[in-house]
Amino acid sequence: MATLLLLIIYLTFIALGLPDSILGSSFPAIADNLQISENMAGYISPIISIGTIISSIFSAKLVELFKTKWVTAVSVFLTGVALICFSFVQRGFTWAFFVAAIPLGLGAGSIDAALNNYVALHYKAIHMNWLHCSWGIGASIGPMIIGSFIDAENNSRGWNYGVLTIGIILFAISVILFLSLPLWNKMASKEKQEERIEKTLLHPYKSLLTNPVLYFSVIGFFCYSALESTAGLWIATFFNQTQNIDTALSATFASSFYLGITIGRFICGPFSLKIKEKNMIRIGEGILFIGVILALIPMHYLFALIGFIILGLGCAPIYPAIIRSTPYRFSKQLSGKVIGLEMAFAYCGNLAIPPLFAFTANSLNNYRILPYFLLILALLMIFCHESVNFILSKRDKRLSSEEMKDYLTV
Repeated sequence: MATLLLLIIYLTFIALGLPDSILGSSFPAIADNLQISENMAGYISPIISIGTIISSIFSAKLVELFKTKWVTAVSVFLTGVALICFSFVQRGFTWAFFVAAIPLGLGAGSIDAALNNYVALHYKAIHMNWLHCSWGIGASIGPMIIGSFIDAENNSRGWNYGVLTIGIILFAISVILFLSLPLWNKMASKEKQEERIEKTLLHPYKSLLTNPVLYFSVIGFFCYSALESTAGLWIATFFNQTQNIDTALSATFASSFYLGITIGRFICGPFSLKIKEKNMIRIGEGILFIGVILALIPMHYLFALIGFIILGLGCAPIYPAIIRSTPYRFSKQLSGKVIGLEMAFAYCGNLAIPPLFAFTANSLNNYRILPYFLLILALLMIFCHESVNFILSKRDKRLSSEEMKDYLTV
């Protein structure tokens, strides 16, 4: 029963990944076809992020009121409907992109926070990596679907059919989730038993505000998410503007980054059973750094393409390891609330940094600065994570073995 439910959760994360990369991969074609500025992507993206921030902050309360199963099913339905509406936008009605972005963001944030905490508490580390590998599958397939519909020789038409296809896929997955509600009910007794255990771990929520680990954790998550979203949103434009790659091929190249993430998370799954989360993060950061350096080489576009694939490989273990380590960093009792905050700050990174990059690149009239921009975010992220490791090493020495049980992941 638990295995079947896990497979459905994997499918849900594929659904979560599908919309994440399509804005960046499709917008060069949208801008060409509708004769609007490519910069508009940098304004639509913040609307999506605001929605995800709001739903992430309130995710713990939503799960408490409606349970994870309903929050998940309704959220996937919202994202599917939003993308279907997105696909029908015509020239002269581009304001509708901003309207469709609202339910798209609200749905994504709720899914992310609710399921991440559920898997962190109830499944082993390998499943957290493969969960986000499933997200990577969706994020990789999204640009491929878009690219397959785009007619680069005919005013980049066809992007709308690609977006519509993804919206229909999400709608179908939401139907599967609604049909699976009885399965969640059968798991309810086990969840209630674990909830009673968690409620015996008494840690005041207000103590988080004086815990420096919280601030380094959320800033580190902010930097990671900003790096991932900036790369995902602007890689297609990077190749289109700096390498003279057509819009269809640029959309396909955008999937290289997410392909790297997907492959990396599949590989990381078994290793996560043997390697501690903090070391998984360190390994990812080292690989990520190599990818950024390769993308900096101003020669043939293949250097940048390989660099972005390696960048994706480096990103692979970081997100799952941060989520998985949250119960260790803050206790199992507080993990749901903290993961909601982490998701909110992650989406603040999505909200603030891609438009900042767009403004900077357009001010300089040079999209070649993308790898340099990513390098700065990577260095700040590494500093935050190492600060967390330093503080927690001192904490662990002070706690008894009995006290440490409150902080161990299950």
